[in-house]
Amino acid sequence: MDSKTLDQFKNLFIEIKRNSALETLGREMDETLSLAAGDEIDLSTRDRENQLIRKLQGRQSFYLKKVDHALEKIAKGTFGECIDCGADISESRLMARPTATLCICCKEDQERGEGHLLYEKKSHTHGKEILNGNVNPSLVAINAGDDNVVSLKKTNGLNGNGLSQTFG
Repeated sequence: MDSKTLDQFKNLFIEIKRNSALETLGREMDETLSLAAGDEIDLSTRDRENQLIRKLQGRQSFYLKKVDHALEKIAKGTFGECIDCGADISESRLMARPTATLCICCKEDQERGEGHLLYEKKSHTHGKEILNGNVNPSLVAINAGDDNVVSLKKTNGLNGNGLSQTFG
């Protein structure tokens, strides 16, 4: 990557950090102004907003760490190199995602692996179990009609009584 392009990325990262600092200052001023007392609904709404703000601040902090890491890589002369295979990350990818540390091939491989793991971790519904062919013994199909509606009965294993649920 040529020095002009590196300088553009460096300036971009510095601008991101500067804007982040200004946003943080503005948010702190808004929080100070919104501390006025209110009724129960106002307090509940403010609490929910504060939770959202903290979540967004966490994401922003994580992103700023990536920006700092990218600035360090620029200083070391390794910005734009894939951390997995060592190949150059395309400029178009870096323009779209300046903090990228993987080339598109390595990122696709990573996402394919993560997607499978995430699906397994989050697959706790009976519908997904049935689609995967892993029918839980406590689920018994009662009726599959012409309209593709399947009724399932979940039994407790003691006397056969349980909850009925229809999936369609």
